[in-house]
Amino acid sequence: MIALRHGAVTAEVALRDGAGGLAAHIDDRRLDVTVLTRTPAGGAGVESLTLVVDGVVHDTTIARIAGAVLVAIGGHAIRLDVVDDVRADAARVGASGLVIAPMPGKVVTVLVAAGDVVSEGQPLVVLEAMKMETTLAAEIAGTVVRLEAIAGATVDGGAVLAEIRPDST
Repeated sequence: MIALRHGAVTAEVALRDGAGGLAAHIDDRRLDVTVLTRTPAGGAGVESLTLVVDGVVHDTTIARIAGAVLVAIGGHAIRLDVVDDVRADAARVGASGLVIAPMPGKVVTVLVAAGDVVSEGQPLVVLEAMKMETTLAAEIAGTVVRLEAIAGATVDGGAVLAEIRPDST
Protein backbone atom coordinates (compact mmCIF):
# COMPACT_ATOMS: atom_id res chain seq x y z
CA MET A 1 0.00 0.00 0.00
CA ILE A 2 1.28 3.43 -0.93
CA ALA A 3 -0.33 6.83 -0.45
CA LEU A 4 0.25 9.32 -3.28
CA ARG A 5 -0.70 13.01 -3.37
CA HIS A 6 -1.38 15.19 -6.41
CA GLY A 7 -2.27 18.71 -5.35
CA ALA A 8 -4.89 18.49 -2.62
CA VAL A 9 -5.93 14.92 -3.50
CA THR A 10 -4.37 11.95 -1.71
CA ALA A 11 -5.12 8.39 -2.82
CA GLU A 12 -4.15 5.04 -1.34
CA VAL A 13 -2.89 2.70 -4.05
CA ALA A 14 -2.36 -1.04 -3.79
CA LEU A 15 -1.22 -3.36 -6.58
CA ARG A 16 -2.09 -7.05 -6.37
CA ASP A 17 -1.50 -9.89 -8.81
CA GLY A 18 -4.70 -10.79 -10.58
CA ALA A 19 -5.78 -13.08 -13.40
CA GLY A 20 -3.83 -11.98 -16.47
CA GLY A 21 -2.27 -8.93 -14.83
CA LEU A 22 -2.53 -6.64 -11.85
CA ALA A 23 -5.43 -5.25 -9.94
CA ALA A 24 -4.87 -1.65 -8.86
CA HIS A 25 -6.99 -0.43 -5.99
CA ILE A 26 -7.13 3.35 -5.74
CA ASP A 27 -9.09 4.18 -2.62
CA ASP A 28 -12.32 2.17 -3.25
CA ARG A 29 -11.96 1.96 -7.05
CA ARG A 30 -10.56 -1.20 -8.71
CA LEU A 31 -8.72 -1.06 -12.05
CA ASP A 32 -7.51 -4.04 -14.10
CA VAL A 33 -3.97 -3.40 -15.33
CA THR A 34 -1.87 -5.40 -17.78
CA VAL A 35 1.76 -4.46 -18.44
CA LEU A 36 2.42 -5.07 -22.15
CA THR A 37 5.99 -3.71 -22.23
CA ARG A 38 8.42 -2.44 -19.60
CA THR A 39 11.84 -1.08 -20.56
CA PRO A 40 14.46 1.05 -18.82
CA ALA A 41 14.43 4.58 -20.27
CA GLY A 42 17.26 7.00 -19.77
CA GLY A 43 18.40 6.57 -16.20
CA ALA A 44 18.14 4.93 -12.83
CA GLY A 45 14.52 4.66 -11.74
CA VAL A 46 13.11 5.60 -15.16
CA GLU A 47 10.93 3.20 -17.16
CA SER A 48 8.79 3.30 -20.28
CA LEU A 49 5.64 1.23 -19.93
CA THR A 50 2.81 0.26 -22.21
CA LEU A 51 -0.18 -0.49 -19.99
CA VAL A 52 -3.72 -1.64 -20.59
CA VAL A 53 -5.91 -0.09 -17.89
CA ASP A 54 -9.52 -1.26 -17.93
CA GLY A 55 -9.16 -2.10 -21.63
CA VAL A 56 -7.50 1.18 -22.71
CA VAL A 57 -3.85 1.20 -23.88
CA HIS A 58 -1.56 3.87 -22.38
CA ASP A 59 2.08 4.61 -23.20
CA THR A 60 3.74 6.06 -20.11
CA THR A 61 7.10 7.06 -18.76
CA ILE A 62 7.63 6.81 -15.02
CA ALA A 63 10.55 8.29 -13.10
CA ARG A 64 11.09 7.60 -9.42
CA ILE A 65 12.87 10.31 -7.46
CA ALA A 66 13.25 10.80 -3.73
CA GLY A 67 9.78 11.37 -2.32
CA ALA A 68 7.90 11.41 -5.61
CA VAL A 69 6.96 9.64 -8.82
CA LEU A 70 6.87 11.56 -12.10
CA VAL A 71 4.43 10.19 -14.68
CA ALA A 72 4.29 11.27 -18.33
CA ILE A 73 1.11 10.10 -20.03
CA GLY A 74 -0.95 11.46 -22.91
CA GLY A 75 1.31 14.48 -23.38
CA HIS A 76 1.00 15.53 -19.74
CA ALA A 77 3.51 15.29 -16.91
CA ILE A 78 2.19 14.64 -13.43
CA ARG A 79 4.11 14.69 -10.14
CA LEU A 80 2.76 12.36 -7.46
CA ASP A 81 4.26 12.98 -4.03
CA VAL A 82 4.75 9.88 -1.90
CA VAL A 83 2.93 10.49 1.36
CA ASP A 84 3.40 7.07 2.92
CA ASP A 85 5.16 3.98 1.63
CA VAL A 86 6.27 1.14 3.87
CA ARG A 87 8.60 -0.08 1.09
CA ALA A 88 10.28 3.35 0.86
CA ASP A 89 10.98 3.30 4.59
CA ALA A 90 12.80 0.00 4.16
CA ALA A 91 14.72 1.31 1.13
CA ARG A 92 15.86 4.41 3.00
CA VAL A 93 18.37 2.29 4.90
CA GLY A 94 20.31 1.94 1.63
CA ALA A 95 19.90 5.60 0.56
CA SER A 96 22.63 6.85 -1.75
CA GLY A 97 24.74 9.99 -1.58
CA LEU A 98 24.42 10.36 -5.35
CA VAL A 99 21.95 12.83 -6.84
CA ILE A 100 21.04 11.49 -10.27
CA ALA A 101 18.97 13.06 -13.04
CA PRO A 102 15.88 10.82 -13.29
CA MET A 103 15.45 11.70 -16.98
CA PRO A 104 17.02 13.95 -19.62
CA GLY A 105 16.46 17.64 -18.93
CA LYS A 106 17.88 21.08 -18.29
CA VAL A 107 19.42 22.20 -15.00
CA VAL A 108 17.44 25.30 -14.03
CA THR A 109 19.03 26.11 -10.66
CA VAL A 110 21.85 24.77 -8.52
CA LEU A 111 21.07 25.46 -4.86
CA VAL A 112 24.34 24.25 -3.28
CA ALA A 113 28.08 24.42 -3.84
CA ALA A 114 30.84 21.86 -3.40
CA GLY A 115 31.81 21.77 0.28
CA ASP A 116 28.33 22.72 1.55
CA VAL A 117 26.93 20.71 4.43
CA VAL A 118 23.39 19.54 3.62
CA SER A 119 20.60 17.86 5.53
CA GLU A 120 18.45 14.95 4.42
CA GLY A 121 15.64 16.24 2.21
CA GLN A 122 17.37 19.56 1.47
CA PRO A 123 16.76 20.79 -2.11
CA LEU A 124 19.96 20.66 -4.19
CA VAL A 125 19.16 21.02 -7.90
CA VAL A 126 16.09 22.09 -9.89
CA LEU A 127 15.75 20.14 -13.15
CA GLU A 128 13.30 20.88 -15.96
CA ALA A 129 12.10 17.82 -17.86
CA MET A 130 8.91 17.15 -19.81
CA LYS A 131 7.87 20.82 -19.33
CA MET A 132 7.90 20.35 -15.55
CA GLU A 133 10.36 21.49 -12.91
CA THR A 134 11.48 18.92 -10.38
CA THR A 135 13.50 19.67 -7.28
CA LEU A 136 16.05 16.97 -6.51
CA ALA A 137 16.86 16.68 -2.83
CA ALA A 138 19.54 15.05 -0.71
CA GLU A 139 18.64 11.50 0.33
CA ILE A 140 21.21 11.66 3.13
CA ALA A 141 22.79 14.31 5.34
CA GLY A 142 26.43 15.11 4.68
CA THR A 143 28.86 17.23 2.69
CA VAL A 144 28.64 17.91 -1.04
CA VAL A 145 31.96 16.44 -2.28
CA ARG A 146 31.23 16.61 -6.00
CA LEU A 147 28.96 18.94 -7.96
CA GLU A 148 28.49 18.28 -11.68
CA ALA A 149 25.25 20.26 -12.13
CA ILE A 150 25.65 23.59 -13.94
CA ALA A 151 22.71 25.96 -14.30
CA GLY A 152 21.57 26.11 -17.93
CA ALA A 153 23.25 22.85 -18.93
CA THR A 154 21.35 19.93 -20.42
CA VAL A 155 21.87 16.52 -18.83
CA ASP A 156 21.16 12.93 -19.78
CA GLY A 157 18.93 10.71 -17.70
CA GLY A 158 21.10 8.86 -15.20
CA ALA A 159 23.74 11.63 -15.08
CA VAL A 160 25.29 12.20 -11.66
CA LEU A 161 24.54 15.79 -10.67
CA ALA A 162 26.04 15.77 -7.18
CA GLU A 163 27.63 13.46 -4.65
CA ILE A 164 27.21 13.73 -0.90
CA ARG A 165 29.58 12.11 1.61
CA PRO A 166 27.61 11.08 4.71
CA ASP A 167 28.26 12.76 8.03
CA SER A 168 30.57 10.70 10.22
CA THR A 169 28.83 10.17 13.52
